[in-house]
Amino acid sequence: MLELGEGNEKTIIGVVHLLPLPGSPDFEDMDSVVDRAFSDADILVKNGVDALIVENYGDKPFLKKVSRMTVSSLSVICSKINDEFDVPIGINVLRNDWKSALSIAKTLELSFIRVNVYTGSCRTPEGYIEGESGNIQRFRREHDIDTSIFADIQVKHGDTIYPRDIESSARAAFERGLADALIVSGELTGASASMEDIKKAKNNVNVPVLAGSGVDEKNVDEVLTHCDGAIIGTFFKKKGITSNPVSEERAKTLMMKVNNHDSI
Repeated sequence: MLELGEGNEKTIIGVVHLLPLPGSPDFEDMDSVVDRAFSDADILVKNGVDALIVENYGDKPFLKKVSRMTVSSLSVICSKINDEFDVPIGINVLRNDWKSALSIAKTLELSFIRVNVYTGSCRTPEGYIEGESGNIQRFRREHDIDTSIFADIQVKHGDTIYPRDIESSARAAFERGLADALIVSGELTGASASMEDIKKAKNNVNVPVLAGSGVDEKNVDEVLTHCDGAIIGTFFKKKGITSNPVSEERAKTLMMKVNNHDSI
């Protein structure tokens, strides 16, 4: 199980953005998907990330409920990564398919899932998405799933309809939704989260709060001062482009800054 923000140490979760999976419009071949996933994961773990989260980032345009082909592909890849790397593994099934994520997590004993719209409702490129925290928690209880729920609030690539303000969103996800951790992100992939939003969320809940996008070598100290850790994807990539492979140099540079922060 992943323990977030213990003592002075902050938790860094590296993102494994998968190439397009079978059944998605841009899929090419499974060997390439697995090879890229293993290469990215290896660099991230060697340079000290605390955990990995696997995401079907290449499956654009996203579906609110993914196909069986996607579930089986994600299961195979997550199983291989879980067997190979000795860090907690999580999964995010885009866009917002929590039931598939929890089912995979239960079978493979993964540590956590990310749910982009957990409480409230949101207008997104994929259409309107309503939070289903009640169904999520009941599904978790019914199937005896220990996997933690990391819930986005005011999620990127979406316009939150309700609750409107970050404080209400945080309290709703924590108090009424029973989320295990909250995620604050910017407006888009790779965009920095508002420091004020991070502070407001952290001050209104008693669960860990993570920065969910836009963390880089320039802002990482400030971000980690005000929350319990970060989910980092784009900065770790070559030239800072999300679709590129992970850069050894960028991973090393940022994790050195994280380690220096933790030692203060």
